[in-house]
Amino acid sequence: MEVKRVSIREAKKRIKNDPELSKMLVRSGWREIALDLDGDGMADVSFSSDKIGRKIDTMAIDLSGNGEFNLYLHDTDGNGIPDTVLWMGDGADQEAVVAFGGEVELGFINLGVRVANLLVAEEFMNRELGLSLADLAAYMKLHAAAMLAELEKRENAEGIEKVYYFLDDAQTYYLATMDGTKPRVRPFGTVLLFDGKLYIQTGKVKDVSRQISENPFVEICAFMNGTWVRISAELVDDDNYDAKVAMLEKMPHLKNMYSADDDNTQVLYLKDATATFSSFTTEPEVITF
Repeated sequence: MEVKRVSIREAKKRIKNDPELSKMLVRSGWREIALDLDGDGMADVSFSSDKIGRKIDTMAIDLSGNGEFNLYLHDTDGNGIPDTVLWMGDGADQEAVVAFGGEVELGFINLGVRVANLLVAEEFMNRELGLSLADLAAYMKLHAAAMLAELEKRENAEGIEKVYYFLDDAQTYYLATMDGTKPRVRPFGTVLLFDGKLYIQTGKVKDVSRQISENPFVEICAFMNGTWVRISAELVDDDNYDAKVAMLEKMPHLKNMYSADDDNTQVLYLKDATATFSSFTTEPEVITF
């Protein structure tokens, strides 16, 4: 569906010619227009373009009412319908990108309770600027049950799945290896649950790959929301082509550096692993797999 799009310049004209909209205007720049919808003096919604005077391609919304934008809707293909969403979690310490019609990254638990606010912004955008977010509402309704089921699955996960979801949601974990008699540690972000095994990925040309081949016993540590996990395990090099493909599909940004067909991409799974979840408020939980 093709939706009529307007430029920043056209939007300014509409606002200037509408007394009610003019009262809402907070900022008006070359690339952005910000409006105060509730009259509290702070911008609730902004419309912007990557290029001066071009068609509006991004909408930012303050759904918390604290004067900070936390939901960004972006139209990457120019058809007037947002196809990506960037959600900045409370405290702006978490974010998730959702590709419309594609695989859903579920890091935005709080988004569901703000749908009503979002639909109010959708109505305003539709009425006043000729843009449409109708597909977003349909998308939310279509995927709501699946999203809630996935969230419940994550919250109730046990065993290896609980370890996987924690590392995946944390996004960054730290892998410690031995280089001869010296410890080495570095941040990692690759993690995949495939065929009942928990995989990580690296490149064979890296020092970490050499260190693992010399001593495959490692530790992993990650921290999130007041809880941390420590995992002791043996890493097993696996030349499984399908596992490499699955890893790269899950983390497509790696495709700029790696390919399942090259001689560098390496996937390794955790064997005889012991994962210990700890916090200052609960007893440790130990999971083996």
